[in-house]
Amino acid sequence: MTDDSDPLLDHFDIPNPHHPRAWTVHWLWALHLLLLLLSFSLLISAWRLHRSSPTDRKCAEQLSAYSPFTHLVEYTDVRFQGSLLDTNPYKGFPNPHLDAAWGHITHMAQLRISAADMPRLKKPLTQVKVAEAEGDGYAGGIEVLHQLHCVNLVRQYTYYDYYSQLDNKPAEFRDSNETLRLHVDHCIDMLRQVIQCNGDVGVVTRSWIKGRAISYPDFSVWHKCRKLEPIAEYSKAHEIDTEPIKLPDSLELPEPPCTNAAPDEVCP
Repeated sequence: MTDDSDPLLDHFDIPNPHHPRAWTVHWLWALHLLLLLLSFSLLISAWRLHRSSPTDRKCAEQLSAYSPFTHLVEYTDVRFQGSLLDTNPYKGFPNPHLDAAWGHITHMAQLRISAADMPRLKKPLTQVKVAEAEGDGYAGGIEVLHQLHCVNLVRQYTYYDYYSQLDNKPAEFRDSNETLRLHVDHCIDMLRQVIQCNGDVGVVTRSWIKGRAISYPDFSVWHKCRKLEPIAEYSKAHEIDTEPIKLPDSLELPEPPCTNAAPDEVCP
């Protein structure tokens, strides 16, 4: 009987293409490649998410009608002063310091609006243009400053006896009583529309106050607010110095724009 085994060959491994160790190496390389691709995908996703994350400007553009001034918007968290006993520079009986505080936030400067912006504002090109010295464009102001002017006028009207007797009375109090009343009613309705438009869903909770049998509403609610300072500062810095001049071909309307027009109507 012969022995087919060779003791010399017992010291060598003959390569086997189906050896488990070879498959392990292949799987490790595949796993490394998969992890590399996954890491790269996560990096790209994080970069895209960062680029698409909402900025203050993007939020303002999403939540507002078109305005060339949305780049001024900065958001901040503010707790309203809701107590009847709160004091601040804008509240209380009229005095020079209080009027100065209101004057600081109610000056609606006239700014230059480009002709390209007018159609996006849904405004006709027949509206008032700036003087030639100011360049090409149309006269316009930032609305929040008009809204604050309206709050101030209503405040002043509640102190009619004080403001009507001043030597340097507000311009509105130099109008006839009928015109002043129309102005105040206009302001009240403008503010009504602004409040309805904003549709604030903040929550007014209630507290128990010593000596009161009925719970008391807590109007000191937190809000996400747009900072006024950047808007007011921009408005003052870019104010038109020259009053617009009425040209011979300027369009004259028979009454104020959009009088009795439907709310969804674009006025000529």
